[in-house]
Amino acid sequence: MKKLFIFFILLICLFSSSSWAIDCYQNNYGGDHLVTTSLLSACAQQSEIRQMNQSVSTLSKEMTQLNQQTVKITQQNVLNAKSSSGVYLLPEAKTPARLKSQIGTLRMSLLNIAPDGDGTRLTLRIQGESNDPLPAFSATVASGQISGTTDSYQEVNVQNQLISAPASVLAPSDVDIPLRLNGVTPEQVGFVRIHDIQPANTP
Repeated sequence: MKKLFIFFILLICLFSSSSWAIDCYQNNYGGDHLVTTSLLSACAQQSEIRQMNQSVSTLSKEMTQLNQQTVKITQQNVLNAKSSSGVYLLPEAKTPARLKSQIGTLRMSLLNIAPDGDGTRLTLRIQGESNDPLPAFSATVASGQISGTTDSYQEVNVQNQLISAPASVLAPSDVDIPLRLNGVTPEQVGFVRIHDIQPANTP
């Protein structure tokens, strides 16, 4: 009967804390009885194995995400090296890109991508890199998916929208422009391309 109870405690160690099993054993067989070293070791090993499996699983997910991000960064760089009309931002790259425009060199990035009803909302951040505040400007934002490879590709399911921003006061300037993409989930947003940046006409 005593062996059966010890076996029962070992099973508990797989699903509960070893301290509970120890207390249970001591309460039933007297406070002076100590659980054997092998029992304690088995409980500790099971706990360590569970923690190790969790760590391995977390690390594996992080490595997969990092590899996917690296691929998208490479694609973004290749697209921008070939682009003759604006700058590409791939949401999964999570990396800014620079564009030389009529209002100076701009650093572009995408933030806060989230579902919004039957579409997706996100923020386009445009940062000036000069010591002068950004003037008021307009631009065109295209979004959609990339079909094919970076060597031979075309944009599909493209949405275009005109954006504008007022003149900045401070320098370097940061401008956050909210965007909404209709009829697509965040996972379906393959690219955002910003082009035709023009200084606004001043009276």
